[in-house]
Amino acid sequence: MSLLSHLKELRRRLIICIAAFLAGVILCLSQAEWFTNLMLSRGTDFTFVYIAPAELMMTYVRVAAAGGVVIAVPIIIYQIWRFIRPGLRRRENLAFSLIMTVGLVLFGVGAAFAFLIVLPILLAFFARLNTSGTVSAMVSVESYVGYVVNTMITFGVIFETPMAMLALIGTGLVKPKTLKKNFKYAVLIILIIAAVITPPDVVSQILIAAPLMVLFYGSILAGQFVFRRRLAEAEELEKEVQTESSQNE
Repeated sequence: MSLLSHLKELRRRLIICIAAFLAGVILCLSQAEWFTNLMLSRGTDFTFVYIAPAELMMTYVRVAAAGGVVIAVPIIIYQIWRFIRPGLRRRENLAFSLIMTVGLVLFGVGAAFAFLIVLPILLAFFARLNTSGTVSAMVSVESYVGYVVNTMITFGVIFETPMAMLALIGTGLVKPKTLKKNFKYAVLIILIIAAVITPPDVVSQILIAAPLMVLFYGSILAGQFVFRRRLAEAEELEKEVQTESSQNE
């Protein structure tokens, strides 16, 4: 394809992505109140208010925009794959498809984990901070929804740890042996993070730390497989080079 054809193809893909986002926003806007009430249901210990005339409406719009992004991301990734597919070999196509699919699943699992497990623990802890009863727990809807969305995004990104680890191992920047050797330090860091972001009780800390440890160790095991494949490919390439050089001689 010529440069002009590539630009036309890129424009077409961008239009599809924008249309998918706008369609997702419109669809989610019709259900924005339901989505907002679902998030508010996590904070049973709070009384929710809005302190500006347009605050609740803007909250619905932000929720719809976030939903539009969620709906559009798989389509955007598919359009990126369709655009770069002609330049990829069959193995690279399969690897890209697998990585993107697993990455989306992990992000969704992380967001669901935050919504179903982490947020009830954190919100209950925050609601219990005022033991004297001198302060009422009245929370702005906009602030609360922003906190919930940010927490879900944060855990979605954290659950992408295996993808980041596999990328480092696949590029040769880190070896699985090194990660396995330093796993105890990773456990210590995870426990510290869990202790900081959760109430001071062991059950909450274990609920947060255990999945992160499983993800980290699982990424090491998957990285060992990728590393062995990379070494095997390097050996095959070296043999081919030696064979060609001997034939030329």
